[in-house]
Amino acid sequence: MSVKEQVMHRVVEPAVVRFYGWRGDSVARLLRPAAKADPYPLYADLRRRGLDRSSLGIWATASHGAAASILRDPRFSSAPVHQPGYRPPAYPDGDPRAELPATDLLTMDPPDHTRIRRLVSSAFTRKAIADLEPWIRDLTGRLLDEADAAAGFDLIDALAFPLPIAVICHLLGVPAQDQASFRVWGHDVAATLDPQSAAESQSRASELALTAYLRDLVGKRRADPDGSLLSALIAVEEQGDRLSPGELVSTALLLLIAGFETTVNLIGNGTVALLGERQDWQRLGEEPSLVPAAVEELLRYDSPVQMTSRTATEDVDVGGVMIPAGESVIVAIGGANRDPGVFEQPDRLRIDRPNASRHLAFSLGIHHCLGAALARLEGRIAVEELTRRYPGLELAGTPVRRRLLVLRGFESVPVRAKLG
Repeated sequence: MSVKEQVMHRVVEPAVVRFYGWRGDSVARLLRPAAKADPYPLYADLRRRGLDRSSLGIWATASHGAAASILRDPRFSSAPVHQPGYRPPAYPDGDPRAELPATDLLTMDPPDHTRIRRLVSSAFTRKAIADLEPWIRDLTGRLLDEADAAAGFDLIDALAFPLPIAVICHLLGVPAQDQASFRVWGHDVAATLDPQSAAESQSRASELALTAYLRDLVGKRRADPDGSLLSALIAVEEQGDRLSPGELVSTALLLLIAGFETTVNLIGNGTVALLGERQDWQRLGEEPSLVPAAVEELLRYDSPVQMTSRTATEDVDVGGVMIPAGESVIVAIGGANRDPGVFEQPDRLRIDRPNASRHLAFSLGIHHCLGAALARLEGRIAVEELTRRYPGLELAGTPVRRRLLVLRGFESVPVRAKLG
């Protein structure tokens, strides 16, 4: 990054955001630090404005109808190449990131997206995920056995982080001794999804280390296959087509980030929400059959992923508003999931909400989350085991939010099992 680019990114852009936020601009207000603590009032204001064009040159919506329409419409792309002035990242010689495709499954258009998703899906079936349930439940039990519930423990450190990172590392065939590094690397890289993210040098270092590790792991699994998902991805072939080495590393990187960060937030956000509704917590412990529906409501109520964006590849009419080609739209998933036109009393947690599954937490269209079944499974088991073991669980302090907007979750959630 040149000196000019650094000045623009670190000084000019934040100043512009502050100015337009002061002027009441909907997108600028969302990007301000205060929004990260509680974005929902801002989403409500944005929803009242309909499909709103910010002075920052980007559109935004928190309407469920508009969000669903945009996410499903193939004329809206998540690929950055459609944005005016886009320049692909440049890496120095020897940098392993230079070997990766310019886009991954999250930011790729058909036909490449169709080809790679088809190949990945063939090794990521619902049956394969369902077969993991006994192993995940046993792991959850062991993690909770190690926590001192009476004295108190941090839910994030004890369960919400180690459970999904162990699961995704198990799927990828990552040795147990390397999982601690994966947690740190993945945590740092995930922060780059946020606008104006801090600690950029730390994130870049983690991205470099993680990419190099996965490149080496792909080489090892190609030479010595095992029963992991990564080996299955290496071996999968359809009509003579298979993933290239760079595509394999890129896909593994995406599965890691998407496979544990969102689940960390689901478990953390969901537990905090439920602990605020003591009757719901106790009811789920007594009636575990209600947990799958409750997980859908937790995904809706405080979504692990709060927003995404799409760029119009041609002029597109969205509910009577024309979005010109090349202009981008922020889709506030967290706001759409609290649209009162779809969800009655949307700011209230209702574990038996009949239409909770209409949430957009896993997106829609071609970029619907590939790991949705796995996230639901891990979330369900975590809630089942927590409510069964600890009917008197309570907060032992104030939960600390991560300073992120796109990925909404907690840094720490102190809890203890209430005695008596």
